[in-house]
Amino acid sequence: MASSDAPAVLYVDDEPINLRVFEANFKHRFRVVTCSSGAETLERLRTLGEVAVLVSDQRMPGMTGVELLEKARELLPDAQRMVVTAYSDMQAVMDAVNRGQVSRYFVKPWVKEELLGALDDALRVHGLTMRLREMQARLLQAERLATLGQVSAGIAHELMNPVSYLSQNVEVMRTELAAVAAYLTPRLLELPDAEAQAALEELPHILDDVEQGAHHIRQVALGIRNQVRGYDVEETSDLVDVAGFVSKLARAEVRNRGQLVVRGPSVHVHGGPVKLSQVLLNLIVNAAQAMDDGARGGRIELGWEAENDESVRVWVTDNGRGIPLELQQRVFEPLFTTKPVGVGTGLGLSICRELVTKLGGSLSLSSEVGKGTTVEFRLRRAR
Repeated sequence: MASSDAPAVLYVDDEPINLRVFEANFKHRFRVVTCSSGAETLERLRTLGEVAVLVSDQRMPGMTGVELLEKARELLPDAQRMVVTAYSDMQAVMDAVNRGQVSRYFVKPWVKEELLGALDDALRVHGLTMRLREMQARLLQAERLATLGQVSAGIAHELMNPVSYLSQNVEVMRTELAAVAAYLTPRLLELPDAEAQAALEELPHILDDVEQGAHHIRQVALGIRNQVRGYDVEETSDLVDVAGFVSKLARAEVRNRGQLVVRGPSVHVHGGPVKLSQVLLNLIVNAAQAMDDGARGGRIELGWEAENDESVRVWVTDNGRGIPLELQQRVFEPLFTTKPVGVGTGLGLSICRELVTKLGGSLSLSSEVGKGTTVEFRLRRAR
């Protein structure tokens, strides 16, 4: 008996005895599905799944075999189509070749061995066609990703100059701020001003954030350039430092949707801070975009714990819309996205899984519609 997941061989005939004979002869070799009319066939094709071969009798009331095969071309462009006819219906055979684009025809009564060989050949052709479609899709995807890589390398190059300007100006601003502070400090003692004093104390911290952000952008740009060139340097990071930095970067994205909670002990893992920041930032932004904008009732948790001396478990959990079960594996495909046009590129989760895998870890996703999503990954603990 063929597997229930195998591509189907669909046989259509208005005579019940013919359907039973076909099924009895071939059900042990193929996944056989039978229909008694063209209308029933077209209805079942919408829910039947993959059909490799469609075999139809020619003379049927309501819709002939040629008419059925012609309509089926639109619903099953890759299925192999065959027609069964009588000697007196040779015009129908020509119509089937021209309109239904059949690969074979059989004259009643058909011979089991002949039809069996034709079905085997048709299934092989269908399998090769599916593989060809898959290869074409992969080639197209590889071409799109290669183009994206070239564009990314150009963007990385263009980022370096303004980041350098930004870093230099931060140093200049520190010097100027020190002069302003030296001038204002004694005067604030004489004429206290709470807002001015708070601004004077806060400005150095703002400059620290700007400098840290510029450094991160520079490291990301270098990481993109190194990745395009095909080399990288293994590093380790403290998850507390990486998570603290990422939470600042994600603040604007999360602020209008909910609250970001970060918890976990100081622990070092294999993976540079730039790569880990990319992973965590992508996951947090994805979680935030699963919330309703402006609702502010969402909750995102970034957490981690050391499982043992070798492994650290990291998770990002949200209480957003969730992902339907049938899409939970596809979300890791490059360029696949469930978000509206202009909101996502479809590369976030794909990049996360690739980076985690290269670091020697593994990443998984679980989700329930209406309750939320958890993305979890494991990293190697650094000594």
